[in-house]
Amino acid sequence: MHMSEFSVPVLISNFKPFRLIPRDESDIWNPDLEQINSATYDYVKLHRASKFFNAHLPRPMPACFGFDGSLIFPFIEEFKDENFVVEEVNRILASIFLGGVYVESITPSDVSFGMMNLIGYYRHAATRSSNADFHRAIGECDAGNIAAIKLLEPEMIYAEKLISAYEYGNKILSMLPTLSPSLMINAFTYYKQHQLREAMANAWISVEQMLELIWDKTIVQDAKSINIPKRRQFLESQQWNSAHKIEVLYQNSFINESLYAFLTEARNSRNGFIHKGLAPSYKECESALMSLILLIEVSSGINEIEFNKSNLEGNLLESSKPYSQPIYANFQTKGDVSNAKYWRGLKVLPGSDGWEGDYESFPDITLSPLDEHK
Repeated sequence: MHMSEFSVPVLISNFKPFRLIPRDESDIWNPDLEQINSATYDYVKLHRASKFFNAHLPRPMPACFGFDGSLIFPFIEEFKDENFVVEEVNRILASIFLGGVYVESITPSDVSFGMMNLIGYYRHAATRSSNADFHRAIGECDAGNIAAIKLLEPEMIYAEKLISAYEYGNKILSMLPTLSPSLMINAFTYYKQHQLREAMANAWISVEQMLELIWDKTIVQDAKSINIPKRRQFLESQQWNSAHKIEVLYQNSFINESLYAFLTEARNSRNGFIHKGLAPSYKECESALMSLILLIEVSSGINEIEFNKSNLEGNLLESSKPYSQPIYANFQTKGDVSNAKYWRGLKVLPGSDGWEGDYESFPDITLSPLDEHK
């Protein structure tokens, strides 16, 4: 790796979905197909920082978004703890998510070591995931054609929009001290990736964290104002499980009928999963996620903070659409290519039209038709 001697170590986190992050409207990216295929696009821009912002890091130092879609941190002492790094990245991503921009959580392998010089250019030094490998490869003009095609007319999102979403979401999260940002965004990410067991587990833990917060700010707080010996101690005891808290909060009008129904379905599904190994359905996962969204709304109302729940609901409803049909539904349906701008032919394989010449063949890999009469 060749960088200026005046470079500083940084941590580069690569999250999904892939987007380029320009500074503003004047920050142009428009390579043509020939430039993409020949790797003659402006690779320099893919190494450039776009905007620094206050990410409320453990030290008064900024983070920044890179043009290639990276989130970059200074490599401070606290970030020698890998788990803490992941928590911090997911806290920022969860804030952006709450702010209305869909992003997915990261894992430890999505964080890479890198260097940034004094004029704001950076590069990966060591990567550990396919996503980080992709970012490094496009920056070094070393990505294959299939990977590099993502650089042709990619989704773009201005840095200021991400920063604005972060600031809004961080205001919400900062008032939810019991909620784990990583678990919250993991729940939605797993749901989007069809991993329903993991989605339910993360969503329900987040739900219980929110129930505890609301319980403490309402029922327990009310007990402090009434001097009945040991009543507060009883309400703060471990005798109150989630079902009890849901019922009492409902009876005291802190949660409504709709939220009560979502919580009940999610809790039953969670119990079936934990105690009987029953996999949750998409609808049950949606109930858990809707419970989480509405509990955040309740808590925000208690804190007198505006919370736009449609930011999260929209992502949930959008992500559920592809799951309305079985995976095999379109197995034999040809895709609509009427609006295709670019294409290339597939390599010809033995047994396909157009194949010429010899090929390897073995009896034990040769398929035979089934005898329907047996």
